[in-house]
Amino acid sequence: MAAGRPVTAALAAVLSAALLAGCSSGAGNARLEHAADYAAHPHLRVTGYPVPETLGLVQQVVWRLADGSADRLVKLAAAEGPADARRAAAEEWIRTYGPDAAGEVSADFGDDPANRQTVRLTFHGSGRVKELTLRPDDSDSSGGTGSGDGAWRVLLR
Repeated sequence: MAAGRPVTAALAAVLSAALLAGCSSGAGNARLEHAADYAAHPHLRVTGYPVPETLGLVQQVVWRLADGSADRLVKLAAAEGPADARRAAAEEWIRTYGPDAAGEVSADFGDDPANRQTVRLTFHGSGRVKELTLRPDDSDSSGGTGSGDGAWRVLLR
């Protein structure tokens, strides 16, 4: 049994180094952040027709509401209207829905999205409902020109 310990220690060292190397990239950090968020929040109940991008966006919106993180919620917003208005909307959403978002939430996705998707959030603890509008956005949420990648964003209004 003692002969296996050096092999186990060497394997652990190699795996640790690989993990650290993989986590130093932006994609690795994003995956770790997502995993931490997923573990720290109740699961979202889903009905309808999400695509992976819209499902991920809605999940993040609910998490940001629950966390009370206006800065991170604004980063998910479409670049529509002035930045101050998006920030004010994020703060209002958090005041209104934040406590409810920490509990059980359902998301009902509308038809298969082409250029827009409507999602109805139901906060089961209070019975409140919030309708979200999602769309691909070719500009970043700070009002710049963006990357043109068409990432899905939520309209904050």
